[in-house]
Amino acid sequence: MPCKTDRRVLVSSFIVLFLFLASIFFTGFSCCLAAEMDKSLLHADISYFNKMLAQLDANSSQDENVLLQKGFLRKLIQLAASKPAAEIKLTNPSNEKEYLDLFKQYIYWSKSRIEGQKKIQKAQKNLQILKNQIESLAQSDPSLLSLELQYVFYKKGIDFYQANLSVLDKAIRNTPKILAAAISKVKFESAKISQSLQKTDMALKKLDAAIQTREIEMERLSLLEKADKVRQLQREIEDLEKQRHKLLLDKLGLLFLKFSAELSKKDKEVFKTGSQMVEVASHLDHGTIISKDVAELVDTMDSFVLGKIRTFHGQTLQELKILLYKVFRIIHTPIFNINGTSINILKLTMALVVLILGFFLANLYKKNISRISLAGRTLTPATRTLLANLGYYAMVILGFLASLKVVGIDLSSLALVAGALTVGIGFGLQNIVSNLVSGIILMFERSVKIGDYIEFNEHLRGRVVDLRMRSMTINTNANIDVIVPNQDFIQNRVVNWTMNDLIRRFDIPFGVAYGTDPQKVIDAVLKAVNQCDYPELYDSARRKANVVMVGMGDSSLDFTLRVWISGTAIMRPNQTKSKFLLLVHNALKENGIEIPFPQRDLHLRSVDEEIPLLIKKRASVKPKESGAAPFAENNDTISKPA
Repeated sequence: MPCKTDRRVLVSSFIVLFLFLASIFFTGFSCCLAAEMDKSLLHADISYFNKMLAQLDANSSQDENVLLQKGFLRKLIQLAASKPAAEIKLTNPSNEKEYLDLFKQYIYWSKSRIEGQKKIQKAQKNLQILKNQIESLAQSDPSLLSLELQYVFYKKGIDFYQANLSVLDKAIRNTPKILAAAISKVKFESAKISQSLQKTDMALKKLDAAIQTREIEMERLSLLEKADKVRQLQREIEDLEKQRHKLLLDKLGLLFLKFSAELSKKDKEVFKTGSQMVEVASHLDHGTIISKDVAELVDTMDSFVLGKIRTFHGQTLQELKILLYKVFRIIHTPIFNINGTSINILKLTMALVVLILGFFLANLYKKNISRISLAGRTLTPATRTLLANLGYYAMVILGFLASLKVVGIDLSSLALVAGALTVGIGFGLQNIVSNLVSGIILMFERSVKIGDYIEFNEHLRGRVVDLRMRSMTINTNANIDVIVPNQDFIQNRVVNWTMNDLIRRFDIPFGVAYGTDPQKVIDAVLKAVNQCDYPELYDSARRKANVVMVGMGDSSLDFTLRVWISGTAIMRPNQTKSKFLLLVHNALKENGIEIPFPQRDLHLRSVDEEIPLLIKKRASVKPKESGAAPFAENNDTISKPA
């Protein structure tokens, strides 16, 4: 068996090794057969592509791959024949029209650069996809040449776009300096520029209104499923959007003229106008990037004319104003609506401040009312807590209502909140609401107050130290704080030891042996009570200490000492009972009164016949000299003879 096992292991190892080597071989073989990009195509010129196209034209095959190759070769020849844009020659403008045209050309170049960059990004993604496809093909695949020609087309297209972008970048970099240098030579008609701006703004408002009107109409027609009219409105909106874009370009040009005029006069408003230019540029097509180019032009011209320090100072103030304006606009922008009332960040912030202020004032009131009452000693703890809690919750509720008023919510709409609260109560807030209502009842009913010593059940007894809207805190004599929900005090029986006064009767039970004179017991215990110097002992015409006989038990005559205790001693019942139990014990002992222990009578209904005979026999035997007790008086065990 071991030999067979070793052979199986050896054969399995050889099989695994063979499969591993085979996988390596086939992987290497496939890599060798995988296609690689023809590098010569990447460096080929127009003549090389013409030769390839001539060879393919000589082949009259209508194969799909051949047709694709011809198409890509024609595109490559056309691309190779086209030349990149020549360097843009910038001329110094001499009048307002040439000055404005150069600025518009700057915006056009910025837009063209964005489009060129997008084309390059798209071509680069296509190149990566084509590269993966080429590497996945075999060297003999008929579609390989088509993919390679397409790859070369995208690669040379990227080179072409980058050459054009370098020309645009240079023009965009040089234009701000030329415009800044021409400011002193150009005469600007400020009044005419302002009038044109006003007209443009009015036209933009009309266009915006017309677009909104058509959008509303289109929404109605969509619901009526009138597709033809909807398409017509869509075309109208597209035409209006084009007009709006043209007006925005015109407004941007007019703002630039205004900016240049203010810059020539070194007016402080130049920074505000520059910010307006950036804002308008952000609403154009590709506005995010165009606005950056406009901001760069404005900064360059400011620095060229005003100097860097003054430009920085002016820009800082203007940016601060713009920032404040943006913040003001943001905080006033509606976030949501409640019953037609717009809620914004400012209202929410003010409401939060009012709510926090309400909580702060409520806590301040609660602390001060407690401090004042403690200093003056004019209020009981229960009254102090009642005033503190009522004032606290009243101020919190007023703060909440004031915060709703600040938000702008009509307080009559609180019916909605009440309805939602009712639904919440139905889904699981019953206990919370029950505790709140119970707390209010307890505060006004005052059946349980702060400082009262209560007995909640046989396991819980202690002094009330806090009464809140939801729960009550009981401090036991073991200094354990127990929090009990308010509804438990309403629903269950509660024993209040100190509800009306601090006087309570304690019953101390005790017993004496049979044969004792009961009057002697009563006189002895009462004498001891009257002579004791316990300060907590209360004695009045109606409430005096007395001893009563309550029964004749199995082993004793049962008595109860009834004493009245006043003050805080009633909150220590075990300690108080212990004092009087000791007093009773000492009084009985001094008067020779026996405190019994349990006694029982044993009656035998049947007994073994040999036991009486054995007892008699043992009784007839005389006691030994050692003084051993008779059988009847010792504790020897009686054993039955075997």
